[in-house]
Amino acid sequence: MKLLLKKMFRMLAGFSILLVLQICSERFLHFLGVKFPATIFGMIIFVLLLHFKIIPARLVKDICGFMISILPALFVPLLVGITVYYNSIKQNFLGIAAVIVIGTFVTMVSTAIFVDKMMEWTGKKDAS
Repeated sequence: MKLLLKKMFRMLAGFSILLVLQICSERFLHFLGVKFPATIFGMIIFVLLLHFKIIPARLVKDICGFMISILPALFVPLLVGITVYYNSIKQNFLGIAAVIVIGTFVTMVSTAIFVDKMMEWTGKKDAS
């Protein structure tokens, strides 16, 4: 029972942390008038807070695992939107497909470069 309460507290604390980061990133970007996705900005802040051990990883580990486990359910609204806008998607399919392919390629290359630079910065690249 005590273990269950502890896990529930960590889940609630982790969710609260993620929610506060999301709200703060949205408000901050709105205040600055910057057109940047608040979710990405919030994740950058989250990674920095974890890296500098301001937020202990054990506090958010359970909620992050849970969120990943329900990730497919979070895509249901996307699938409903596809059925609603089927005709528009059908008319612009080549452009949409090109954007998806090019965007995926750019994301993969930039992620690889970023990870390589981070490994150099942390000194983990030489250890392998």
